Amino acid sequence: MQAYIRYKGSANLTMGPTEVDHAPTFVRIIHFSDSSGKVQALFSQNRFLDLTALSRLTKRRLLPRSVSPINGDVLLDANRTPTYIDKSLLNEERVALQHDKNTDADYLARNTMSGRQLGEKLASQLTYIENITHTPENMQYPVIDMGNDEDQMRVALGRFQSIRLKQRLEETLEIPPLSGSSSQIIQLCADPNANSEQLCKIVNLDPSLSAQVISWASSPYYGVTDPVESIEDAIIRVLGFDMVMNLALGLSMGGVFDLPKNGPKHYDDFWFNAVSHAVLMEALVKAISADHPKPRLGHAYLAGLLHNFGYLAISVILPPHFSILSRNLEANAHLPSDVVEMQVLHFTKEQLGAWLLKHWNIPSSIYGAVRYCKDKNYQGEHQLLANLLHVANNLLNEQHIDDELLTTLGLSEEIALQCRSRVLNSSQDLRDMVNLIRGET
Repeated sequence: MQAYIRYKGSANLTMGPTEVDHAPTFVRIIHFSDSSGKVQALFSQNRFLDLTALSRLTKRRLLPRSVSPINGDVLLDANRTPTYIDKSLLNEERVALQHDKNTDADYLARNTMSGRQLGEKLASQLTYIENITHTPENMQYPVIDMGNDEDQMRVALGRFQSIRLKQRLEETLEIPPLSGSSSQIIQLCADPNANSEQLCKIVNLDPSLSAQVISWASSPYYGVTDPVESIEDAIIRVLGFDMVMNLALGLSMGGVFDLPKNGPKHYDDFWFNAVSHAVLMEALVKAISADHPKPRLGHAYLAGLLHNFGYLAISVILPPHFSILSRNLEANAHLPSDVVEMQVLHFTKEQLGAWLLKHWNIPSSIYGAVRYCKDKNYQGEHQLLANLLHVANNLLNEQHIDDELLTTLGLSEEIALQCRSRVLNSSQDLRDMVNLIRGET
């Protein structure tokens, strides 16, 4: 049996047999509310909370209350608040109430009890013992081969009775067209003889895009002292041809989908997260040791910028189900997002995002990296960029990174953490860059 613990706030790590013997099962607490008041749910930190089951039991339309429930909520008085305890908790030999990041020995000594004792402690007329979760062993997972993604998504879409499945997935998803600038830049990406003059011509034909690229290159993040006055200047003095080409493509694609209004609360900073991934990918590529292969810098940057693009696509393609997904992501913020997506939609945003980017003829190394970035064990055609994106994602989410993976990439933990620190210390500069995507000044 596998057990899972918190690592630096949000990750779940598989533990070895010795650790399992001594570690308690952490109890996750989530608050919900509706017009009738609050409800709280208690369940194991390594399980998926089924909001459909909770709604069926309460006969209420409950919404999670927490702004960013990575750590869970505090325990409310069970004599005053309807409390739903997952039945599996009562069978645990040792449980401990999750309390922020405090899991030291003293805290555990004072807050560990058996599952049965927890049930007795919270027993009241408002306490209910029910099956409200799924175990990791019973969860669904995406297909291994990206070539089978379309079939899995077609089957998933067929489950939604509100959507009439058409003959072709493309027709069902109603893929929005790219701008003229994006299409031209993609064609340029595929041309091995492309040059700066061609790129400048394309970007300069789009005044808004041109202004964005120049402002981006002028950001204090890149430490430019003299003004960047043209696309040529951005290429030659600051970013380089490959970076400008992929940055321009990412910026032009940023307007394809609008940010959803009803997304999960901890996704409010979608574009800040995207930009942070992009600049961290840039820093990591530059830090890779000289005796290891490096991905193209621009491709790494664009993969970071678009790594979460499937999230926006879901909000446009499946609006009736996006709200349901969002609430489940909030309630299960302790689990990887792809695990939650599989339970709700039966496919992941990485699958949809990669499929969409492939349909738009984005270079395969980029959509392949997006597709496999959640799998640290992935080995294949897109391994280099996918593994690097996995490292960037774990760094920004303060999750464990496998030492062997870092060594394979030509990075050390110390260097990787230094790259992350630089990104975090430049948060205001990055927010200014995000405003360029949003069209704000």
